[in-house]
Amino acid sequence: MERERVIEYAEKIIDLGREELAGAYPFLVPAIYALKPLARPDSGVSYGLSKDADTFIYDPSRLVEDFAEGKDTTAIFLHSMLHCLFLHPFAAAFHKDHELWNQSCDICIWDIMLCLRRYRSESEADIQRTSITHKLKRSLPFLNAEWIYGNLRKENIPADLFGVDDHSLWCLKDKRSSKGDRGIPSKELTRKKWEGIADEIELSLKRSLRPSDERGDLAGYFSEILSGIERRHTDYDYFLKHFGIYCETPRLDPECFDYLLYTYGLELYGDMPLIEPLEYSERRSVREFAVAIDTSLSCSMELIRHFLEKTYDILFASLDIGDRKKLVIFQCDCEIQKETVISDREELKKYMSKISIHGRGGTDFRPVFRRIGELENEKFFTGLRGLLYFTDGDGIFPDIPPKYKTAFVMPYGAATVNLPPWAMKVMVEA
Repeated sequence: MERERVIEYAEKIIDLGREELAGAYPFLVPAIYALKPLARPDSGVSYGLSKDADTFIYDPSRLVEDFAEGKDTTAIFLHSMLHCLFLHPFAAAFHKDHELWNQSCDICIWDIMLCLRRYRSESEADIQRTSITHKLKRSLPFLNAEWIYGNLRKENIPADLFGVDDHSLWCLKDKRSSKGDRGIPSKELTRKKWEGIADEIELSLKRSLRPSDERGDLAGYFSEILSGIERRHTDYDYFLKHFGIYCETPRLDPECFDYLLYTYGLELYGDMPLIEPLEYSERRSVREFAVAIDTSLSCSMELIRHFLEKTYDILFASLDIGDRKKLVIFQCDCEIQKETVISDREELKKYMSKISIHGRGGTDFRPVFRRIGELENEKFFTGLRGLLYFTDGDGIFPDIPPKYKTAFVMPYGAATVNLPPWAMKVMVEA
């Protein structure tokens, strides 16, 4: 009975806190009530998000105790909710250094909470946190978690300085949904929900901005941060597979079988189907592809080598590529400095072992697109699947969109650039 009363008190505290937040920050109402609170006495987590980032889980005894001591428990809920709104849990699995990512996310939320006047810089720890955020702001336009992650390696910050809630469930593998969503993981469905909420709040803020109003200044800053969210986090392997097309290849497919033989066996033997694997399989295949490397001064040799190695691993290990292929690698700054045609594994390995970077001028993306157009006119490319352009994003884009898929691959921490609407963007570890 005592346990039930504690849970009842905790639920009332949460409900009152959400009402308070809705009154203080009306533009956040869609997010405040989208995150479902759930008391979990035996979860081992004091405060945090569930594995699918759809629920705020808390220890009711800890919550009641903290509330009785005068701690701002509503701020903890707000902190976790902002993680969801800025899609932090959904990007966790795509960052190698999980501890650094957790810290980057907490710094981002700390800065936002200061802007919301939810935190006050009173204790020594608060002063230290504020000092760190001000230092980061001198080198970053605003404290987006991605940019913090790219720059935080240079700082020596205590791991738990900014921590408020538990992030231990962020990187756990998610079960697939059993609610008729075609097997889509429930965390992916939750991510789409939060993306929609972020878009709704951003649009609402932009419509109501009044620069002369104090709330307008806060709304403007909040809208700017929301517009800087990296919405499409994905691992590079998964992303690259989308450039392939399904082709039939002459190989046994043990996962499929001939339906004619299956039904014939049922008719002939009653309850014994005949299972015969298909002698062909459908797999994604890439036979023509282009890679461009921005050799301007802003890209280091280490970064370029890392990109090529990662691309090589995925193209030739993850995808089903034909024996002969056309992989063209361009090195370009303000003009194409080198063009190399790769047709098999051995040539690529040789290229990788003797790679040297030519160029180092300014960055102009247009020469590569013009050269690919020439190769298509010459019938060298007859079915180009796409172009990957590795860059820091600072350059001149072509005015006319290409016919093939184009993605700009950028390292975390790169400057924010408004890409053309036809271009895709993927972030990779530097």
